[in-house]
Amino acid sequence: MATTARVTPGTHNPSISAQTVRNRLREAGLRAFRPVVRQVLTRHHRQQRRLWAQSPRRWTRQDCQKVLFTDESRFCLTRGDGRICFYRQRNERYSEACTLERGQFGVGGSVMV
Repeated sequence: MATTARVTPGTHNPSISAQTVRNRLREAGLRAFRPVVRQVLTRHHRQQRRLWAQSPRRWTRQDCQKVLFTDESRFCLTRGDGRICFYRQRNERYSEACTLERGQFGVGGSVMV
């Protein structure tokens, strides 16, 4: 936001403050939101996930009893930037332009506990 306000002084007179830019975006129905973070998935990954998700439809009662659910947490070894915001309307949460794709482990890796 401050970047937008800093870029405009040469093009608009008088200069525009960051708060003015935020006010105009809000008047247009846009709000700042954190991006939805998702894994980078290729077409093959999506196909494999779909097949995996559809496989339990053919399971018997005995198959379902063999499933063991566990609780895992992933801890990143490095801190991400975490301060990225997108201006969007409420119904655009999963829009391609409002998501942030990250690699599987990010920079520095992670530990599963």
